[in-house]
Amino acid sequence: MKIEAFIHKIKEADSITILTGAGISTASGIPDFRGDNGFWKTNQPIYFDEFLSSSAKRKESWKNNIALTEKLKSISFNKGHTLVKKILNMNSKNILITQNIDGLHQKSGVSNDQMIEIHGTALKANCLDCEKMFSLEKFHEAFKANAPIPNCDACDGLVKVATISFGQPMNPVTMEKAVASAVHSSLMIVLGSSLVVQPVAGLPKIALENGGRLIICNLQTTPYDQHADLVMHEKIENVAEELLLNRVLD
Repeated sequence: MKIEAFIHKIKEADSITILTGAGISTASGIPDFRGDNGFWKTNQPIYFDEFLSSSAKRKESWKNNIALTEKLKSISFNKGHTLVKKILNMNSKNILITQNIDGLHQKSGVSNDQMIEIHGTALKANCLDCEKMFSLEKFHEAFKANAPIPNCDACDGLVKVATISFGQPMNPVTMEKAVASAVHSSLMIVLGSSLVVQPVAGLPKIALENGGRLIICNLQTTPYDQHADLVMHEKIENVAEELLLNRVLD
């Protein structure tokens, strides 16, 4: 019955915002970064103020990124990502907001035009001053050669992996886009987010306050379960498989 209700709410929605968290990527072999087997258990996170003040910490940050990107090269998207792509294809107004930095939504074929990477991406770098974007290669090569990490070639600012680090302010433009999407969506679908990390955790509240419906699919309970129209405490890949087999989203 819940699958039928899920399908009905998708088909009746004028515009959909999908919010994905770490739970959508676990089936691809990426544990929650903060979990018992997460990336930060074996790779010490670098706080933003440490990155700014210490060249040694900046090098450690690049070391972490090399380890992560090597892992991501062998990982592919799963049925949860395919489901997201299907829903986005239904309407050009549908938007994905992802907390994930793993690039798996892009691998599944999601266009940057329909995606907001609220915590950035581990697959690119950017200048902290002028915000110029870079590929990772020359920074990885410098680290491996034990050479100085290059600064921005446009303004000489510090270049960092294009993720939001612990203690780093959210990008205000990106956050504004996410809030606008929540305000204007008639349905928000949360897939694999515990909805406890702010400010992203407040997006479902914004959607509800503006008349939107809410579906939550997450293995654990969330603070918004009691306010949602539909809650499924199941593995996302299992729910996605049922929805994809139904073929009504094609």
